[in-house]
Amino acid sequence: MEPMELKPRPRRDRTPSSPILLRRLAQADSDLEVPIDVEVVTPPPADAPEGFRERLALALGTTDARLLDAAERGYKGTWTSVQAYLVDRLALTMGPNFAEALASRPPEELLRTYCGDERLVWSIAVSEAQVMVFELPRESSRAAAIAARLFPDDPDLLV
Repeated sequence: MEPMELKPRPRRDRTPSSPILLRRLAQADSDLEVPIDVEVVTPPPADAPEGFRERLALALGTTDARLLDAAERGYKGTWTSVQAYLVDRLALTMGPNFAEALASRPPEELLRTYCGDERLVWSIAVSEAQVMVFELPRESSRAAAIAARLFPDDPDLLV
């Protein structure tokens, strides 16, 4: 039996792997500088639901940091409804015995009684059974901007 002659394998053209290719590109373009905007953001409130800031930006229809910060400072928590929040708040000032009487009032009347000319209260739905409630003092310029975005057809809120 004759020994087999080993032929060298033909060398295949190989394309470099991604890390090698990226390293080569980085070396070639080392003079290229890309400006990166870095913004330090505080964490959302501890009891805020998942996607808090995204929901807030969508509801207000803006990414203006000053407006979103003002709205975030007005975050009061999650309740089953704005009416439940208002009953809780009014029961603190009027006493727990009034909670039943307050709960039986129409939501619009309860909201008008609580807010008056001093506060802006609004909510953003988290689920069918839960809303995030926000409250800001009415004299705040940010509250006026938020009211204009949330309730553009209600001139009473803009006064």
